[in-house]
This record gives sequence, structure tokens and C-alpha cells, in this order.
Amino acid sequence: MTSRPKQKIRLNRPSGAAASPAGSGPGSAAAPAPAAPYTDVRPARLPEKLDRLTVLTKPGVRGFPDVDAAQALLAQTMRRDRVRGDVLDLSAMGGLIGTLAGVKLRAVEGSAAALKVLHAAGVDAHAAIPGDPLTDRWPERARTVCIVLAGDRGNAYAEAQVAWAHACTPPGGTLYIAGDRDKGFDRYVRAAGKAFGSGETIARDGGMRVAKLVRRPGPTPPQPDPETFEAFGVSVVGLPGVFSAAKPDKATTLMLGALDSLDLTGLDVLDLGCGTGIIGAWAARRGANVTLVDGDLQSVRSAQATLAASGLTGEAIHSDVDAELGDRTFDVILTNPPFHVGRGVVLDVAREFIAAAARRLRPGGTLHLVANDPLPYEADLSRIGPVRETLREGGFKVLSVTRA
Repeated sequence: MTSRPKQKIRLNRPSGAAASPAGSGPGSAAAPAPAAPYTDVRPARLPEKLDRLTVLTKPGVRGFPDVDAAQALLAQTMRRDRVRGDVLDLSAMGGLIGTLAGVKLRAVEGSAAALKVLHAAGVDAHAAIPGDPLTDRWPERARTVCIVLAGDRGNAYAEAQVAWAHACTPPGGTLYIAGDRDKGFDRYVRAAGKAFGSGETIARDGGMRVAKLVRRPGPTPPQPDPETFEAFGVSVVGLPGVFSAAKPDKATTLMLGALDSLDLTGLDVLDLGCGTGIIGAWAARRGANVTLVDGDLQSVRSAQATLAASGLTGEAIHSDVDAELGDRTFDVILTNPPFHVGRGVVLDVAREFIAAAARRLRPGGTLHLVANDPLPYEADLSRIGPVRETLREGGFKVLSVTRA
């Protein structure tokens, strides 16, 4: 049996920073205070070449607590080229491109965390995913468009981003495209060049790259088709870039197998970080009233499609963890929390999932969580109640905790 390679995990919040459940008081053991709450918007750390600019960020935004490295090189390159006027940024993150002198930013984002940061910065951002038309929002297309390719989300997502950028760039307009050499950048730029007609890589910094392309008249490449598969009694629709779009991931498979005897009839169930919606749809198939949330708009659209394809009812909500849930509480919370944001391995979001469960579980309600073996969630979970290990297998563990 081969051993699994250990992952490097960067903890940006101390263990125990999750919110304590109701009922803990002055006599309770105090958790170490986090440097800043998950919800706080704060200045991002910028590379030296951009140190005269100011941009905001928060946990959940790509690059946090820095700005994304590819976006930083993109900003340096566009500043060097003296880009001015309307710029459509299809991956706005914290709005760095809008801080360049003379740029009037049209910000587009699919991340709920990034949209919160943009709003805090006073940017009227537009929530959208690759393929969404933007002419209702901006009838006249900007002459300059930029995008950071999320190659870590797979080939299909990067191809969807390229096709979207092409559709948004008018003939004669310019696209700046940034990305990571090690995540397929050169391949995607070649594909973009076939559609645009001309272009080349004009900036390099470490593994980061920026290319500049000028669009010729011609048809826009089609958006990639979603993946579809059947599992656990539901029909899953995986849009490009959504976690485990083509098949159920091993962790989710282990958790749903371990919970096979769970009676959910008539219970209010939250699928926290729903991805394709497979967990929430599984719960709905078992008679639960389901709410699904995800901070990624592409995932929310995927979950909505999964419910529809499976003939099931439920509400899928675009939310930075539980921020958009109002005063809802639940009998059961199911989650396979993310611990990646872009290339980074961080636990800010996953720890906030546990804090959200503490806020959202009704008395007697149970959280079921699956995670990689090394991830240290037990201390955070113990603030809700005694932690039970339901299953440990294949490098994963299923942990359950019931609120008193």
C-alpha cells in the first residue's frame, strides 16, 4: 500500500477561531482570538512593483491575503502599456485593475467573496459566469478586455473563459490574458490566438505570463458542454470548472456511503459548499427539504441544473458561506468543505463552514463533514459538541457532531 503524499497546509486562522455555539458564556473556555474575522474586508498585500496602489481582499478571494500573482503581473503590464478608458475585467477579484490611473473598470465576478470586496470598495460589480451575455449591462462593448485564466479549474473552464473573452471583445479590440505557465497558459493562449487572429506573450514573471491579443472579425468558439453522470439516485450536471464535475469525488462518495442509513424525511437540510449539488440532491431524494449554497456562481448554476435534471426541488443560493441565508436554521448540515482557493491551500473558508454550522444548527441538529485525513478540524468541531468519527478510509475521514 503506497502512502499518500502530505499536503502543505497554510493556516490563516488559528485552530478554534470558529464561532462558539449559542450557550457558551463567560465560564466557557475561550478560543484564541483570530487576527481578523472571516467576514472582514481588509487591504491586500501587494508586490513591491504595485506598492503605490491599494486594493481590498478577504478570505475566499483568490490570492488572499495577497493579490493573485497572475493578476498582479496583468496590472503591471497594463500600467506599462498605459491602458486608459473603459476596461472590462472578466475576473475582477478585488478590483486591482480598476486602481490603475485612467481606467474605468467594468468588474465581473462569480465569487461571492470577491463581490463583497468589490462592493466594499465602491465598485458596482456584475455577477456572471463564462458564457453569460453582458450586453444588457453594457450595451456598448469596451475596447479593452482582460481576464485571468483559472487553469487550476481544468481545461474546460479555461476554454470557457477564452470563448467568453472572445465574445466580449469587439473586432479590433484588445484582450489581455494572464495565467500560470504551469497551469496550461501557453496552450490556452494558442487556442485564443486561433480565434483572435493575432497575439503574443508580452510579460513574464516567474511562472506567471501575460499575453496581448487583438481580435479580428470571426465567430466565437462555442462554450464547452457540461459533464453529466448518474450517482446516488440523482442526475448530476457538472458545469466547466465546478469541483468534481465529471464524477463523484472519493470524499463525497465515502460520506454518502457512511450516511446511507440516515433518515432525512421532512428534515431541513443544508448542503454547505454544494458544488454540483450532488449532496443536496441526494438529501432531497431521501425526503429532505434542501437548501444548497456555494460561493462560486458557476457551482450554484450547476446545482440548480442537477436538481432540475433529477426532478427534485430545492433552493440553490449564491452566498459567501452562510451570509445570504438570513435567519434560516437546519436539522442537518452536510459538507465537503473546500481547502483550496486558487493555487493556495488554506483553511479560512473551511473553518468558516464550521463556524456557520455552529450558527445554523438547531438544538439537536447534526453536522456531517468529510475531509482529508491531515486536516485539523476536530478542535473547531468540538466547540459545537462531542465529535464522532463516523468513518476513516482511503485517506479521508467522516466526522459528525450534534449540537446540544
